[in-house]
Amino acid sequence: MEQDLKELLQSHGLKATPQRLIVLEYLIKHQTHPTAEQIHEDLENISLATVYNTLDKLVDSELVIAINDGSKRRYDYYGEPHYHVVNKTTGEIMNVDNFDFRPLMEAARKASGLNITGYKVEIYGVED
Repeated sequence: MEQDLKELLQSHGLKATPQRLIVLEYLIKHQTHPTAEQIHEDLENISLATVYNTLDKLVDSELVIAINDGSKRRYDYYGEPHYHVVNKTTGEIMNVDNFDFRPLMEAARKASGLNITGYKVEIYGVED
């Protein structure tokens, strides 16, 4: 897996540092949308500042996305297209992949004339 992660980082223009490998592997294995603080608690051998800096680089490279749950910034590995539904009452973030975004991407391409290269969707709701 480490070699795959190295190649993944390199394909996104990032050097495969030990910290990036560890944080990326953590996010792939833990699909719980953790905060930087939660990642730091689980990866005690990496300083909180390094966790934040690493997450910033991974977000900039579009390997990881940041999700605002209303009070905290949470992180998610974005290997497979999906969207998020955020429960504003509890802060729970759910991965959902039951929607075909191709029509939306095509509509955006037609409306803008741009080659659409990606998307990020967050839907917010509250309990009844």
